[in-house]
Amino acid sequence: MQRDECIYNLIPRPEVQPVKPERYRSKFDPHVQPTGSTFGVRGKTKLEGANLGAPERLAKPSSARGFGRVLTKPDPKSFIRKGERSATAVVSAKRTREPSSKFTYAGQAKPAVVRKDEKPIMGLKSAKNFVTANAVESILAVPGHRARVVTEPPQYVSKQDYGQVPRYLSQVKDEIARENSMIEEFVRQNRNLLEEDGRGRAEPMDERERLALVDSLKAKWDHVNGKYQKLCHNVVFDTLGKVRRKETFEKELTQLERDIQLLEKGHVVVASSNNDRY
Repeated sequence: MQRDECIYNLIPRPEVQPVKPERYRSKFDPHVQPTGSTFGVRGKTKLEGANLGAPERLAKPSSARGFGRVLTKPDPKSFIRKGERSATAVVSAKRTREPSSKFTYAGQAKPAVVRKDEKPIMGLKSAKNFVTANAVESILAVPGHRARVVTEPPQYVSKQDYGQVPRYLSQVKDEIARENSMIEEFVRQNRNLLEEDGRGRAEPMDERERLALVDSLKAKWDHVNGKYQKLCHNVVFDTLGKVRRKETFEKELTQLERDIQLLEKGHVVVASSNNDRY
């Protein structure tokens, strides 16, 4: 194996020039359409490259026939001078334009502006007394149509509907009567349904259940009474919350006492409706 550093590397090596291959030239004519192509064969529009028959030369499209190098050389002396096109346009416009008349405004014209050398008339005075003239004009003026008209108050007695009940009052009364009848009918139907549901559904309460309910009510009474006793030692109830709390405890204790007295009588009957007890 030869190392990188060697004395033979100092000897210049001849450069080998690669041989360039010959340019590829196709043996087929580039201006002939390909044969055997099925692309775009069907239809009226013939696409380029669609050919299944004999080879045909490609015709240059009509859109590209005008492009390319012009055979005739331009004349350097025949060029457009300055103002040739614009001058012809101006002359033609002047020839076609009709002679115009001077424009004038319709109606009375305003007076001309005062020139700087003109001076106003000075020293004009009037001896007319405008206060007296206005007073005389007002006195001699003829009153108008409104001043001659005398406004009379309306006579309600002479009206056709005087003393009769207005029509809208009868309509309102009919609507109120109709609503009241509907409400009464609805209440009557609900009352009948409640009476039908409540018939024959009373059953006596079990003795164990009654005693357990009495014990629960007594325990609740003791609990509420304890809270009430803590609040009763206050002599002054200075806040609204304390007053309401005391009243709430009193109402609750009174209701519990009534329930306990009702259940301690002995025989208790429970009326049930829709699987609910009351």
